[in-house]
Amino acid sequence: MRMRDIRGAAAPLAAAAALLLAGCGTTYMRNRARDAKDMVDFGFTTSKKPCFAFYLPGDYFNLTPLGYSNIEGTFHGVGGRQVGSMPFRDSSWGVLLWGSTKCQVGDFNPNDPRYVSPAKLAELKAAGQPLPTEPPRYNVGVVRMLAQDHVGPTSSFYT
Repeated sequence: MRMRDIRGAAAPLAAAAALLLAGCGTTYMRNRARDAKDMVDFGFTTSKKPCFAFYLPGDYFNLTPLGYSNIEGTFHGVGGRQVGSMPFRDSSWGVLLWGSTKCQVGDFNPNDPRYVSPAKLAELKAAGQPLPTEPPRYNVGVVRMLAQDHVGPTSSFYT
């Protein structure tokens, strides 16, 4: 490698280092770490009693679920916008185009749009009804989602 090539590569690295050492670089990296917690679920689960799970959601939109899962334990890793050990519950089943799922990572918060849609919360509060105490069960599979109206809340990146 020629010296000119090394100097050419060093300039962008020096600029990136200066940006990270400045105040805006640390804020930027802190925001990217927060985004990663929203996008990644990585870890392992332990439980005091034996549990069984062989469940494939099929695709991102849960249109083709396959298998069965009934787990109650502790998740260790990154998930549910948290890092560390947290309660984990999953009860799901699916036969390709038809299924149902109920999943909770971490402590249940009825104001979290991952569990209960903001429109449903507003409807419950307006009617004076109590807020849910556990995550709702959602229909999955293309046939069941079309046949019934209780599908999961839409994803939102602004929460």
